[in-house]
Amino acid sequence: MNKAIAPLPLILLSLLLAIWGGWIRIGWSLPVSQVAAQHGAMMVGSFLATLVLLERAVTFQNKWVLLLPVINGLSVIAFLVQQPELAQLFLIAGSLGFTLICGYFIKQYKELYNYVFFAGALCLLIGNVIIWKTNFYPNAVTWWIGFLLFTIVAERLELSRFIGLSSFKRNLLLLALGSVGAGLIWPFHYSGNVVFALSILAIALWLLKYDMAWFAIRKQGPHRYSGLLLIFGYAWLVITAALFLAGNHSAFGYDAALHSFFIGFVFSMIFSHAPIIFPAVLKLPLKIYRPVLYVWFALLQTSLVLRIVADVIESIHARRIAGLLNGVAILLFFVTIAVTVKMELKKWNRTKRRVLNVKLETTSVKSEL
Repeated sequence: MNKAIAPLPLILLSLLLAIWGGWIRIGWSLPVSQVAAQHGAMMVGSFLATLVLLERAVTFQNKWVLLLPVINGLSVIAFLVQQPELAQLFLIAGSLGFTLICGYFIKQYKELYNYVFFAGALCLLIGNVIIWKTNFYPNAVTWWIGFLLFTIVAERLELSRFIGLSSFKRNLLLLALGSVGAGLIWPFHYSGNVVFALSILAIALWLLKYDMAWFAIRKQGPHRYSGLLLIFGYAWLVITAALFLAGNHSAFGYDAALHSFFIGFVFSMIFSHAPIIFPAVLKLPLKIYRPVLYVWFALLQTSLVLRIVADVIESIHARRIAGLLNGVAILLFFVTIAVTVKMELKKWNRTKRRVLNVKLETTSVKSEL
């Protein structure tokens, strides 16, 4: 049995509870209301960070490293039984492990993307410690944005390493990444939001100009799907920067800025990378891409646009509907992925049995001869 699947139930539970908590926070009256207070920590820490940890852990020969995503994922159980301090300790342990993993990769391979991964892991650790010490989400959320931004940029660099980067392109990116770090440290009430927003904009423009997504959309099937979703994600990063620059001029301006990043940018990346990540985690040549994935992505994009507009015009009813559809689109996407993986695994097992039967028949014939 593939040990990499052990954290998957915790990852899926984290996603379900994070979406459930988000629906409650946006105004829907649902049971298990205690999860609403931990919506952000469960989505970023219990779900996204565990998913990233699993993706990195499977590259190690030592299977004990796979305990790290399990430890991180156990935070969702602690949140569910209303033990937030214990949950935060699980998240701190997981983010510390992620930082050590990234440090190990830097020691072994002196590649730029490994340094960017390390910066992302450090942001996650700092954000988790801030929540544990202060229990004040606004102090931690920018560090969580830094974690996901650095991690996604690192993944794009890792996947694009074969096309190479000129010194000019590399230095431009390093300047933009460095300014993100400055924006994280610079207090928001002293123009830190401007520095942070301009840094995000610089990275978005760099990705739109130099990422290999533009090469991918010239191909067919999964390559075009992945490339198109990446470009949409980078466009949402531009919108995120604009919303941060605009400030909180409406009651829901903060919600608009955060969800343009976490749903618009981050989930566009997840939808794009999922057909690549799941076969890599399972270490099987499964074909996950299906054209129906476009439908759920279109629903996510449409509902997110509705949510941002509703935030700006302060329409409580419209943003409640949009928030519901955000969650539905994400859930339908993952249900489709799960069903597809199950079908592909059945196909893979049938193929293995046929190959094994052919080998047995060949051995039997040879023995008779």
